[in-house]
Amino acid sequence: MANKRLELKVDILGMLKKHKYDIIVFFSLLGFGISVYLTTAHYLQAIVPCDVTKGCEAVLQSKYSMLLGLPLSLWGIGFFVLVILSSLLANYYKNWKKVLTFLLGAGSIAALVFLSLQLFVLKKVCQYCLTVDVLIIILFLLDLNIEYKKSKGS
Repeated sequence: MANKRLELKVDILGMLKKHKYDIIVFFSLLGFGISVYLTTAHYLQAIVPCDVTKGCEAVLQSKYSMLLGLPLSLWGIGFFVLVILSSLLANYYKNWKKVLTFLLGAGSIAALVFLSLQLFVLKKVCQYCLTVDVLIIILFLLDLNIEYKKSKGS
């Protein structure tokens, strides 16, 4: 009985090591969902409920909500699709780990810029934008942690 438990534990640990980027996929799906919601609301010209921060409309209607004629949320959809694909491929291919780290690093810089615009320029905060921005930064830190543990273990 003890041998079976030990085998099961080893198999679970082996599976977790092999699929360590899947947690990034999981949380990226959340960011993807929020981005789809905001993009849909933009194109349907729907008012987004904003019970927590009360600043969503000000942020979503500002001149900073568009980049090259497209809403930032649409760029977010593309970003999260790339992160999800890179994460899935990073489980198996070494080069995709670098792509993922680059994407999340660039995304974190963009997220910090967008957070700064909300806090210091607009002085209004969109709860959905805040969630996505913080999520991107957390994903980058998670990726760095995975890479650090991998290199420390080698």
